[in-house]
Amino acid sequence: MKIEVSEFGALQGEAVKAFTLINDQDMQVTLLNLGGIIKDIKVRDRSGEFKHCVQSFDSLEQYIEDKTYRGAIVGRYANRIGQATFTLDGKQYFLDKNGGDHCLHGGNTGFHKRVWDAAHSVNAQQCSLTLQLTSPDGEGGFPGNVDITACYTLDNNNVLSLSICASTDKSTPLSFTQHAYFTLSNESTVGSTYVKIDADHVTQADSTLLPTGRLTSVTNTPFDYRTLTKIASRVNSSLPCELFEMVGGYDHNYVLTALKNNQPNALVYAEDTGIEMALSTNLPGLQFYTGSLQTSEQIGALCLEPQHFPDAPNRPEFPSCIVEPGKPMTALFRYAFSVD
Repeated sequence: MKIEVSEFGALQGEAVKAFTLINDQDMQVTLLNLGGIIKDIKVRDRSGEFKHCVQSFDSLEQYIEDKTYRGAIVGRYANRIGQATFTLDGKQYFLDKNGGDHCLHGGNTGFHKRVWDAAHSVNAQQCSLTLQLTSPDGEGGFPGNVDITACYTLDNNNVLSLSICASTDKSTPLSFTQHAYFTLSNESTVGSTYVKIDADHVTQADSTLLPTGRLTSVTNTPFDYRTLTKIASRVNSSLPCELFEMVGGYDHNYVLTALKNNQPNALVYAEDTGIEMALSTNLPGLQFYTGSLQTSEQIGALCLEPQHFPDAPNRPEFPSCIVEPGKPMTALFRYAFSVD
């Protein structure tokens, strides 16, 4: 196990560094202290060649200009908060409107553009990068001074884990996610990639992709990935679905079922490389994102973003996302890679 550290540039006088975690199986994960970004995941494929398993940029400038949250930790609140406002303990809060009429991924001052404090450690079993930052009371319109610690760990079983712990001095909504764009296949689109998501429902949404509060069964819809299914076969099925057609692909929140016998919440498998990724989380939702699959401009990757439900601060029927003083929260993400 080892960690290699290199300079990646500077943002407003703060050093941005790249930390490459390397295990004894030759798996390599490169992380930036800018936004907690996963810059690269390299895994050997079926033929023994290295495969880059996430999309990335070459330069700091590209990450600074990026509007797609490429590989970043997202906060304070992943996904949308309706009309960029919510009421908590009788007080209404007004947030940044950066996603149409809604607040998206924490607003204009989201964590993905922040330089985090960083420290790394190595032992015989694992190597880790620990990142820390403080979000001050009122940032983006959110209440509370929030202290966040994110720890990435790579072990010798080709498991990359991320834990994000946060505490606050005022009640506040918090929902973090990891926004990697996964590319397990060598194909230019994700149509040939297989996906499994352990969820019986998705959250119904309006034309702006804001939840209505209702749940929609995945049965007999393009959202049914309860068994390992090739994306193209599901998309090209004859199942009509207005919710799917709004995107022409996937940008939807899945309602995860409880973990059973330590089984993962989701799987991704590429037949051409033989690489499989098993994803586990303690969060209640999972945003499956591909962008449009009905045009030639598909992004060539997919996102699986564990999260609290979109607009949960305004939806008491959804699992609570409110964190209170003295009761820290922890979000867990586990990515286990293997090759057949």
